[in-house]
Amino acid sequence: MNNTSRTDIELTPLKAEIEAIFNESNIDDDCDTIASLLSPYQKAVRESLSQGNYAEAVTVLLEVLESLAYHFVGDEHYNYFDDMYSPDYVCQDMMEAIISSIKNGNFPDAELQRLKDGMEKLMHTETYEDYGVPYALDVWEKFLA
Repeated sequence: MNNTSRTDIELTPLKAEIEAIFNESNIDDDCDTIASLLSPYQKAVRESLSQGNYAEAVTVLLEVLESLAYHFVGDEHYNYFDDMYSPDYVCQDMMEAIISSIKNGNFPDAELQRLKDGMEKLMHTETYEDYGVPYALDVWEKFLA
């Protein structure tokens, strides 16, 4: 398995926290431990949206999705589940919360564009192209259609 230290990204404090979640010692059946450790970020996205802090919500979502996309392939998460990849459900919930906020019409154009750009980048990852993970990207594509 890959070590979780990455040299291809800037490790902001938020990114360092998220990367630590994907430590190989947290990999178990269905990656349930990783999903559980991601749940505070799920709550943070919802709270940020409810407080009108759209920039923070977008940042958290994109950081989590980027780390998930990297580690799903890099740490071979696909070997740890049959039917259910638990972190995907956490990310899907975050994406649905953001989409709901966009539909409410209060989402700033600048943050919507940053979200679109980040999602576009993630759609071209090996993880999404070959495995359809994170599924939140599929939810996003359906929303845009």
